[in-house]
Amino acid sequence: MSGGLVRSDMPLRRPVAIAVGAGFKREIASLAAMENFLMEWPPAMRGECYVAAVQACEAARTGEMKLAETRQAFLSFAEKAGILWTGIDPVTALREAKIRRVRARRENRPRP
Repeated sequence: MSGGLVRSDMPLRRPVAIAVGAGFKREIASLAAMENFLMEWPPAMRGECYVAAVQACEAARTGEMKLAETRQAFLSFAEKAGILWTGIDPVTALREAKIRRVRARRENRPRP
């Protein structure tokens, strides 16, 4: 996968939702979108799952692998990279965690 952006496309039956930035969701809905996202991934963060996802994309492009299997490889990469969308807004999650900590401190405080 060298060179510019991939333009020819093969749509996924179900998009893969990933977290980008501060709680923003991005949906990867095609093989081209997967390949383009992987090309943008920082070289210093590329590990075995990244390589497997890239290879799966190349295999799908040549017809050697089913698109569903490629999607699964991308899902594994996203999960390992910690970017798989969980549906939980990080700002809300942090706020709720803080509220739980404050309540726990209040409950554990000795009463006069």
